[in-house]
Order: sequence, then structure tokens, then C-alpha cells
Amino acid sequence: MAGDERDQERQQPEEVATSREDVEVTTGPASPGRSTATGRAVEETDAQETDAHETDGEQTHAEPAGAAPAPAAVDTSQSADDVGPAQVSEDVGPAQDPAEAGPSEASAAKPAPTFSAPRVLRAVGLTASALALVGAAAGIVVLGDRADGTPTAAVDVPVVAVPPGTVTQVCAGPPELTTGEGMAVDPDVDPSDVVPETVLDVLSLPRGDTAAGEATYAPLDGEEVGLERTGAVRRLEVTDPPGSGVIRARPAGTTTALVAGATLTRTDAGDLRGLVATPCLAPATTSWLVGGATELGQSSALVLTNSGETPATVDATLWTSLGLADAPRLRGVTVAPGERTTILLEGVASADPALALRVEAAGGEVTASVQDLRLDGIIPAGIDTVTPGAAPALRTVVPGVVLDGAAPGAVATSAVRLVNPGDETATASVLLLGEDGAVQVPGADAVVLDPGAVLDLSLDGIEGGVYAVEIDSDVPVTGAVVLARTGTAGDLDPDTAPVDRAWTAASELLTSAVLPLPGLGSLAGPATVTLTNPGEDDVDVELRPVGGDDGEVREVTVPARSTTSTELDDGVAVVMSADAGVAAAVVLTAESADGELITVLPASPDPHTARSVRVDVR
Repeated sequence: MAGDERDQERQQPEEVATSREDVEVTTGPASPGRSTATGRAVEETDAQETDAHETDGEQTHAEPAGAAPAPAAVDTSQSADDVGPAQVSEDVGPAQDPAEAGPSEASAAKPAPTFSAPRVLRAVGLTASALALVGAAAGIVVLGDRADGTPTAAVDVPVVAVPPGTVTQVCAGPPELTTGEGMAVDPDVDPSDVVPETVLDVLSLPRGDTAAGEATYAPLDGEEVGLERTGAVRRLEVTDPPGSGVIRARPAGTTTALVAGATLTRTDAGDLRGLVATPCLAPATTSWLVGGATELGQSSALVLTNSGETPATVDATLWTSLGLADAPRLRGVTVAPGERTTILLEGVASADPALALRVEAAGGEVTASVQDLRLDGIIPAGIDTVTPGAAPALRTVVPGVVLDGAAPGAVATSAVRLVNPGDETATASVLLLGEDGAVQVPGADAVVLDPGAVLDLSLDGIEGGVYAVEIDSDVPVTGAVVLARTGTAGDLDPDTAPVDRAWTAASELLTSAVLPLPGLGSLAGPATVTLTNPGEDDVDVELRPVGGDDGEVREVTVPARSTTSTELDDGVAVVMSADAGVAAAVVLTAESADGELITVLPASPDPHTARSVRVDVR
């Protein structure tokens, strides 16, 4: 009978999440080469009744067959006594620590199961097996707890590379009206100005002596087209794509292909007036989206795309200015293979000025974004795409914050959006990291955020310049920045000036990345590449422009606790490499007849680096 129970357990994939005092625990389907687990130290080997009660706070649920295991997040703020024997995390897409960010509504509703002591012991055994396998692959010796239960000192373990694989990214189409079929147009405006112009640029780039990997692009409902070789680069430029599409790139030699892409749309007048840049995104199981609003005249559309071959079930958690929203329409959303699903958030949380979401997918991976469209009466007030940012953390950096130094009291001002997704009150401080170092934001040295709160802090009155926003908090939070540019009022409404807005999300610190430059020199220009170093030591960065007249490598030193910028007039991309992590972004601008248009593109992480596995041993 005991043997039958063990056989049944081996057939069930598990995901075990401990309490916050421990660490996040993830075990996927049984595999001889990849298994992770953790738990509290078990000193007794006999199964006693009290052991079962110690695990009452843990939760488990089975993942659908074929689903990729969620990466285990590492909380480096914990002491060695709190952390189990090991944690293994795969850096694919934004990582999330449920202990920090708070459980989703779906998981919170499930009763916590009870485990027996033998099951806990089996989890510890799985951990030891995983450590042995990863340690063997990396050529290291892994130390655990001493016999008396005292943990040994932490061992520094390098990143372990995994075999290269196919890269998949989803590229957005042009923005769409969500407020009706018609639009308000100034009678003196050329009708062609209200028609969006869109360029999609997809690239596969060489690595040193390795040629650019072969790649294809296909609309969601169309045929694949190969990227054509142009010198050392493989490239495809699509004018006015009808909708979303998918990049797929095979490995280049022994490394994952270096691919990236972005969509840029420019509209000079009408409801869609603005400059909108959206990077091609890697599918993920968890995405954090900070941005959007649903007040009168504002529309926010959550866009979910499934580029895989199996249906994905999505649960989205929505936070508003009033706290965690009760949003049943955002739970159990099925996205079919090769399909896109759009949900208007004004139908979920109406009349709210500040939104933030966590999107979680099961059964497959999806890409998620929010289209933020605003009107001030009949005057365009900005459009942009909110793309995934870094998960909540004690320190967060938002790059690409280029302020125009608008006079205090301007019609529209730039702002920092903060979200506290946890169940504890947060106290956060907000700094600007500029070209001359750190700059205080008035009134932002101790911002109190209630549990589930979303709050905007105005950057009104800050001197114009190139910055990044640094957010420090005593509990994990995340954030974003919305940039605003006010134009000149026209005959349609002489009392109301048009506005364009651009969102830039919290960023991971990267040492290798691609910065796409779609439509540079045609729809936009010039481009400002911003590099932010939040550390205490200077960082040397190499920027290698791709295409254009000036292809010379640029060496840039980013001083500690500061931001630098480089301006480019042409080219299709910039390949970045740094000797330490920096936050990077590209700010694109364009001049229309009634004012400046602006958008921000985040850096696209090197897919090969993103696939690496990091092992932390304590």
C-alpha cells in the first residue's frame, strides 16, 4: 500500500510554496536533470503527528501537463537560518516572489493541505538530488547544513549555462481605438495625419565570430517569412503590419540567437495622436504591468497573446488607487494557441486614475501589455503601451526618464507610479539619478503606501534632464514613470492643448542587451540611449551601433549613482555590453505640427543570458 502511494506521488507534478519566513519552492514534473525543492530543516526521521502540523501553512497545486515550471525566486534578504538547503532559479522573463508580492486571489482561496512528515523528508531528498546534479554540471562542490543543523557559509556559485534553444518573441501591431469607431479631428488638419504610420523592425545579430542566427517572422494568422541577410545582420522591416506577429530564431552555433525587435507607430493628429514604441516580448508565466487608468476619457486595454501550441489560462490581479480590486473577469481567461485576447479594464475597474497588474499564466506562456489611451474632451491626451517591468523588490530602478523641465503647473506633468502589492504597509523613498548624481524629489523621502495601494507622485518642477528613478522601500514594491509632453492648442479647442505620454517600466540590471531603434530617421529621431548605474562603483559600457553611418563602438563610463546619455541619429539597433549591471532604455521623440511626441523602449535582454540558470547555496 505504501508503495502504491509513493508511485502516485511520483506521477503528480508539484509546486510547493513555503511561508515568507522560508523561501519560494517550485518543483516541476519529475526530470533526471532538473528538480528543485526546499523546506524547513527536518531533524527527526520518524514520521510523527506533530510534523504534519508544521506544514499547515504551505500550499500546493498541480501544473498542467507540459507547462514550463515557474522559476523559483530568490529572496536575498533572508538569513541563512531562514533559507532551505538550496534554491535554483531560471532567469526567463520577470521573476516574482509570491512571499513578497502577496498571493493571487485564486491561490488565496484554496485551503492549505496537510502533509505528513515522510513527504517533507522526500522534498528535502529531492533538494539534495538537485544540488548534486547541478553541482556536477557546474564542476563545483556543494555544501549543506552541518550535522548539528547549523548552516554553513554561503558558497559563491557562477551562473550555469543551459543548452541553447529556439527564441520566441511576440511583436505588437499598431495601436487601436477602443473608444468607438469615430474620432475627433481638427478641420484644418490634413486627413493623412490621423492615419497611423507603423514600422516593425526585426533583427538577428552576430556574436563576435558567430554569424547571425537564422530567424523567421510570421503574423499570428499569416505565413512565415525569413529574415534576410544584410551584411552581417539578418533583418526584416515590415511597414504597417496588420497586427501582432511572432519571431522564432534557432540557435547560432553553441549559443542562443541574439534577436530583438520593436514596433513604432506615429500619428500626428486625431484620437491616436502620439508616438508608440513596443518591444517584441518573450512569453512568460508572470508579468508585472504598472500603468494605465480608467477615468472619464481614459481607456486601458489588457492585451494577452499566446504564441504557443497549447491553450493558456490567465489570472490577472488588479490593483487600483483604492487597493486590490475584486475582478472576477480577470480570472480564468483562456487564450487559445496562436490567438490574442483583449480585455477593456474600464469594464473591470471604472473611474480609477491609477492601475497596476500582475498577469499569471498556466498551461502555457503568454505576453501581456496594456494599451493606455487618453482624451481630454475631444483633444488627444496621449497614447502608449505599458510593457512588463521588474517584479517587486526592496530597490527598483526605472530608466529612460527624460524630463523637459516644464514650468510648474503645466497642463500635464510626468509622474512616478508606485504599487505595493503586499499585505504590509510600505514606506518608500524616491530619488532621481541624473547626470550629476542623485537628486531629491520634494516630499518623496518617506512615502507611505498602504497594502494594495497604487499611488502617483508628480515630478512637477524638476529641472529638465536625463534621469532614472530609484525606489527604495522597506517591503517589496515596484513602479513605473509616465512622461508627459504638452503641445500647442489648435482650432478644435483653443483652450485645451494636446498631450503625448510615454510609459517606462522598472528594469532589471543588465550586462548584455539589445536596444532596438525602429523607424529612426523616418518616423522618429534622434534617439537618446540612457544608461543608469545605481551602484557604488563606476561601470564601463560598450555600445556597438548596428547600421547607419557611424558604426564605431562607443566606450562609455557610467559614474556611480548616476545616469549618462548618448544620442544617435541613425541605425537600426545598439548592442550593449557592460562589466556590471546597468538599467538601459531608448527614448524616441518626433516633432509634429502641434508639439513633441515621445515614447520609451526598454532594453531587450540577451536571450542567451536570460536562459542561464543561477544557483544560490546557503
